[in-house]
Amino acid sequence: MTCAEAEELITALADGELTGPERELLESHLHECAHCRAIMEEENAVRQKVRSHSALLSAPAPLRRKILADERILPEPMPRWWEYFWLRPGLAGGAFIGLILAIALPTFFALKTPREPLAAAALETYARFARGELSVERTENPKEVVAQLTKAVGGELHPMGYDFSTVDLKPVAGLVREINGRKILIAIYQGPGGTLFCYTFFGSEADAPAEAARFLDSARRMSFYAFSQGKVNAVLHREGQIICILASEMPMDDLLALARSKAQKN
Repeated sequence: MTCAEAEELITALADGELTGPERELLESHLHECAHCRAIMEEENAVRQKVRSHSALLSAPAPLRRKILADERILPEPMPRWWEYFWLRPGLAGGAFIGLILAIALPTFFALKTPREPLAAAALETYARFARGELSVERTENPKEVVAQLTKAVGGELHPMGYDFSTVDLKPVAGLVREINGRKILIAIYQGPGGTLFCYTFFGSEADAPAEAARFLDSARRMSFYAFSQGKVNAVLHREGQIICILASEMPMDDLLALARSKAQKN
């Protein structure tokens, strides 16, 4: 089982919904893969935190009945611990709503923040650059871009350093951005072929937006995730523990082909 396949099943395992051969394969993979074990531990920690906070809350009977009757919210029968949470007497409706908004929901989303916003936030840098809102220090020496970015993060991470000369693009500048506590190296390529940003950061394929289209390269055993933001097209892929996003206004088919041609097998 590959890490990409494991990450698609981890949520089901954490929810107790995975059985049979898939569960055995995933558990075997988790035993050997520290990266996927960390994701599994994060899933379990989120569920534990939500249970801990929900135990402190209660809801008035009318609100409970309204939520229970809404199939969009609870399409499945409510688990027993959840029923216990809703049936506990105590707080008035106003106090409950205040707590659910001020504690429970922020806590849940802070702990279980979807990884999608990281890719979207990264692409905002491209949009700002395209609008002329982002000033960068340019260089004529491509090696300086790699050296400057590597030095900026103390050597902990290196930009991909792809050669895009075949599409008339070369490195002209670099940036470092911190998003959601993670540092992202951004190599800016420009030339007759237009503008292309190459984002490099530690992460997983879960950092791809939920709406991204997935393309499986069976030869390389790699997945590529294509998505767009305004006029900007982007393709995300993983190389080991490193995530790379290529972003450009070139057609998506061309960008996907470019990403696949440069990606190294995991």
